[in-house]
Amino acid sequence: VSEAVDFIEYYVRSARAYRTLEGVEAKPLGLVVVVPPWNFPVAIPCGGIAAALAAGNTVIVKPSPDALLCGYLVCQCFWDAGVPKEALQFIPTASVADAARLVGDERVQRVVLTGGTETAFAMLKQRPDLPLLAETGGKNATIVTAMADRELAVKCVLQSAFGHSGQKCSATSLLILEDEVYNDPAFRTMLVDGARSLKTGSAWDPATRVNPLVRPPSAKLDRGLKELEQGEEWALRPERLEHNDCLWSPGIKWGVQPGSFTHMTEFFGPVLGVLRAKDLDEAIDLVHQTGFGLTSGLHSLDD
Repeated sequence: VSEAVDFIEYYVRSARAYRTLEGVEAKPLGLVVVVPPWNFPVAIPCGGIAAALAAGNTVIVKPSPDALLCGYLVCQCFWDAGVPKEALQFIPTASVADAARLVGDERVQRVVLTGGTETAFAMLKQRPDLPLLAETGGKNATIVTAMADRELAVKCVLQSAFGHSGQKCSATSLLILEDEVYNDPAFRTMLVDGARSLKTGSAWDPATRVNPLVRPPSAKLDRGLKELEQGEEWALRPERLEHNDCLWSPGIKWGVQPGSFTHMTEFFGPVLGVLRAKDLDEAIDLVHQTGFGLTSGLHSLDD
């Protein structure tokens, strides 16, 4: 909610600032379709709607089927504030065909998508000329150098990898360690103990640190949770809890090999793959090999 408020403030101030720029003429595009995800069900739809409205456009918002109620309540806030329903329309649908028809309509001037990379490519395949603003996920990595504060690194990695059960586009999915850190048994013990201590359970329990998945694991995540590849071992094996297909404790794979399934695949769940790098240059190269990513982290005390 606080992020949603920030978006409102940011886009209002931006629109005012652009109007005062000399030699710049600002005008609306027309109809903007906002397609937000389920994992930020208030902030991201609010940001897309606010940006489009502040620039003078009309908006159709189509939330994720898993977050329809949140999306509706966000729209209700705009309507209550005086935005007419002719300017902001809400489409609740779980139909892929409906979404495709909406995005493919030539009257749509711009699509603002936050979601999967495959979804973005599917939209562009359907309509190659589509003016698409997309923030997609990726295989995000954190690099820990020998010069790092190792306790701080563990704290940050655990939150990024397993907070929200790894269901954020920015979640650390790879942990790349310089030789000295990779071979430090104390670091491994600290990382594993920290992950093991995170309480996995209901989102309604205030003590929970690893909450349920939004739905049972996809094929990619299911493989990531259950299978090891050559050279890998479980530093911490994930477990399905309470006979609930959506409730999985954290998993840590040690010895992930460059180019492997774990190295290259976005899981979107509570699985962390650990790779070894001889130095920072090799670590950065391992990050680049994934081909895509939204965020990267680097732990070092060396400026």
